[in-house]
Amino acid sequence: MICLSFELVQKCVVKAVTNQLVMNHITLKVYKMNTAALNGQKVRKPSFLRSIRLWIVVLVIVWILTDSNPKDTAGFLFMWTLPAFFLLLTAYVSYTHKRANASTIDLLNVNDNGLWSHEFQGSKMTIDTNRELLTLEAGKRKKAYKFSDVKGWRYHLANGGEIVALDLVGMAGAKGHNNLIRLKNFENSGFFIEVRDIEFPEWQIKFHPRKGRFHHEQGIRDTEMQLKQWCEIFDQLLNKTTATQ
Repeated sequence: MICLSFELVQKCVVKAVTNQLVMNHITLKVYKMNTAALNGQKVRKPSFLRSIRLWIVVLVIVWILTDSNPKDTAGFLFMWTLPAFFLLLTAYVSYTHKRANASTIDLLNVNDNGLWSHEFQGSKMTIDTNRELLTLEAGKRKKAYKFSDVKGWRYHLANGGEIVALDLVGMAGAKGHNNLIRLKNFENSGFFIEVRDIEFPEWQIKFHPRKGRFHHEQGIRDTEMQLKQWCEIFDQLLNKTTATQ
């Protein structure tokens, strides 16, 4: 009876270990797939030359020069000046927003190299799981911290505060106010990391939407999703390391 019980226990242990290894393998596969999906979220680099508005302006000018009466060409070109200016202006504004959408650089454990990094507008954070170091950059400041020196992390996404006006004078004032509020909201938003450092106890890493504008609903949702993803990355990588120490 003792031998039978021992064999039964042995079989149960082997089965449990086998199941755990299988589950770990499945989890690892899912983890890698998710990492690959996140790395694949790259925005196509914009080009001003691909703007439809730009080519409308060019085509109309070509049409005026080739098909209009030579006596009327100067008049047609003069009349087209104001519409062309607004088309080019809106095209440039759209281009700058798309350029900002595409300027975020996220490299998440590419080819299992153990490096996880986010970079946007002069701020950058890099998690090195091989050396257990977190490197932070903000402007000209750059420092590396051991995982054990990282006290916590959080994100903040500021929005709102804009006003709406119905008259022309009010609209002009509201535009200036809203632009200031949007800039302030952007400067106050980001991923915040607390470290054991008397000189720089907290770091702010900037984020920007890959879709939409920062002050629009689509851009707010996209930025918040990026911030939540990085909270999860910190939770999994830094908490896992400190738990094993």
